[in-house]
Amino acid sequence: MGSRNENTPESLCEHENDKLLASGNDDNLNKTKYVSTPVEGAQLPLKTTSPSVEGRSNTLSSHSRSSKSTDAKTEDHNMKIPNWRKKILKFSVTLMFFVMAIGVIVIWTLHEGGGEIMKEDGLFTFDTDELELFLNLREEENAIKLNLGGVELKTLVKDTSVNDKCENPSNKYCYVLADGTALNLRSSQMYGVQCYHVSWKNLTSFLPEDCLELNHGFWYGFVNNKNPSRNTWPIQNMQISKRAILTGHNKGIGDIYDYYWLSSTGTTFYIINDVSVQVSFNHSNNNLFCLSPVSKETSSSLEYALCQGSSMKEAHIGTSKKFGLQPAVSFNNTDLEWIMDFIWDTQSLVIEDTKELIDFIVNATTSYNLSCSLIEIPLKFVSHFGDFKISSDIAKSLEELKNLKCSMLFNVFPVSSFESLNFVPGIRSKMFIENSFSDATYLQNYRDTQCAIWDLWNRNVQRFLLKELSKLMVSFSIQKFNLLTVPSVDRLENNWPSRTKELYTHWLNLLGNLTAWPNFQEATYRTQNIPSVIEISFKQVPSEKNASQTCLSNSIPNLLTVSLYGYPLLVSTLDLSTMNDNVDPEILLRWLQVSTFIPAMKPPVAAFIQNKNILSYASNEILGLHKSIYREIDLQKYLVNSDQPLIRPIWWITPDPKTFTIADQFLVGDDILVAPVFCSGQRFRDIYLPETAVKSVWQHHFRNGTIRNFAAGGWLRKFHVAAFEIPYFLRKDVHPIASSDD
Repeated sequence: MGSRNENTPESLCEHENDKLLASGNDDNLNKTKYVSTPVEGAQLPLKTTSPSVEGRSNTLSSHSRSSKSTDAKTEDHNMKIPNWRKKILKFSVTLMFFVMAIGVIVIWTLHEGGGEIMKEDGLFTFDTDELELFLNLREEENAIKLNLGGVELKTLVKDTSVNDKCENPSNKYCYVLADGTALNLRSSQMYGVQCYHVSWKNLTSFLPEDCLELNHGFWYGFVNNKNPSRNTWPIQNMQISKRAILTGHNKGIGDIYDYYWLSSTGTTFYIINDVSVQVSFNHSNNNLFCLSPVSKETSSSLEYALCQGSSMKEAHIGTSKKFGLQPAVSFNNTDLEWIMDFIWDTQSLVIEDTKELIDFIVNATTSYNLSCSLIEIPLKFVSHFGDFKISSDIAKSLEELKNLKCSMLFNVFPVSSFESLNFVPGIRSKMFIENSFSDATYLQNYRDTQCAIWDLWNRNVQRFLLKELSKLMVSFSIQKFNLLTVPSVDRLENNWPSRTKELYTHWLNLLGNLTAWPNFQEATYRTQNIPSVIEISFKQVPSEKNASQTCLSNSIPNLLTVSLYGYPLLVSTLDLSTMNDNVDPEILLRWLQVSTFIPAMKPPVAAFIQNKNILSYASNEILGLHKSIYREIDLQKYLVNSDQPLIRPIWWITPDPKTFTIADQFLVGDDILVAPVFCSGQRFRDIYLPETAVKSVWQHHFRNGTIRNFAAGGWLRKFHVAAFEIPYFLRKDVHPIASSDD
């Protein structure tokens, strides 16, 4: 019996395999460890009853010609093979060759397309070699790409298999590294959106950096109330180098009210857990949005979701429902009558202006039929942050305002300055938040003053604050509170990466125990479930194009973004601090005009004291139009669990490239279009009138009583807007004219 090393059918397969591998396909066969070589263990069909099979060479003549063997015995033996057997053998080898070739092509295709493919209403592809996730709901479009973990992770997982030790069977893919670090990927479908969840847990050996490509569509989702002119809509033009961002205000980024971003492709990005993160956005025009935890000490996990819907609108609605970006159910019990009047802003006044303030209120209420439903107690009337006392001299003036039937809005500081009478007793009684890494009271620079932060997890602190604020309410007829910005308390304790959301919640619940909902917030973080009024700040700024011209900052991007975040009750304010508290009268007019369409307005008293002649216009035309709009709108519909924002971008009703970049217009519902003018001396502007689902026109009411209809679906170029003209349009359905036979 002969040896099987060279002349067996198994040897024949190996020879043919060698020929295939020699042609340059060995890399394709071995590049991914999740695909086996198709020819492994293959055999030719043999007849076991034939006595001549064992020990006989089955080498084809074509193969023999290429062989260097000159064994005469083998050649003589081959001559004895019947022709019919040669044909069968040749056919078998040829067939096997084609099967192997097809196998190689399939392996190559799978490797290029990714290690796994999953279809669940949409197409999700996870490349297990490159650790890249591709999302594409609509297969005719290019997929959105998410690179997971960064270069370091690829090194760490080289000896780890996908689906290795998945804790949850619903997770389609997971990696668990030797040190316990876990990456889990899973999908879910709800409310018309398909979401892919990425979860990092037990981060001990490294900090992952996940990067999303931005080269698909337009993205939205940053707020900058302190510097509204720096915000853009969409945010594509922003460039942010890698930095840690905390809840609250961040220089260069703005105010973090939520971790939520939306794309015109119908894709949303939402960070689920409350953590501080490091982000970079389009840094050096790299078209990447990257995020990672700040540190392993304070952030042991990171979880976020990428969701896709059939359109940008549907993606937003589905994501809002899924993750709670909706206003509170308890808005049902709110008293909203005060939004029909001005809320008087007194922050530009000093104590010496007290008599002028009282004279102004008397004149406004008696001569101009304006109400004093809410007036803000100036910050400067309170000695120091954390004091809950008002000097006796000021108290007399406030008593006069109370006699004018004014209700007070009191600003609450969430901190105590080192100059406050409550600072030292608070330190001794452990009433302030401590830094667990140093076991000392945590001090922060708050409005250029060293301050400690009230610890509202401490019941004794809650009782103290309730007692002090209750006394103020009784003494000064306080109806509402305005919670000033809560400083970030992130990263103060291990395994508690973000306490800021809880701190905001504690404050709002405490103030809600004192007054009827809602109270006001200067800024916020993920408090959609608590009724509150959020401030949108406009500023008087120099024109970027003309140094001699003043403008109103374009805060429409902030207005739209906060509204999309799920805060329907917004109040418009005018910050005069950038221009030494002096206001250009035309800027005051333009601010009043845009604020008419925002649920609440807080005009600065100082601006009206300088421009008393505008009071009549503000009372009759501005406030009159504001009341008519908000009496006609069913505001309650947008305040209770609504998945549709009251203040909307133009693309909400017309999602096309023309509307994706319109940053200076907005809608109130679907039927009111607002196109503000921002600069003094400006008399013309271009206005886009969006197409609507129902055949309709956009109707403008001129100040002189003229009414004109304009066709939907195009631009009004150089539309004239006089100084006292309010540039807004009402959508009116066009009904077919009945024929004479009807």
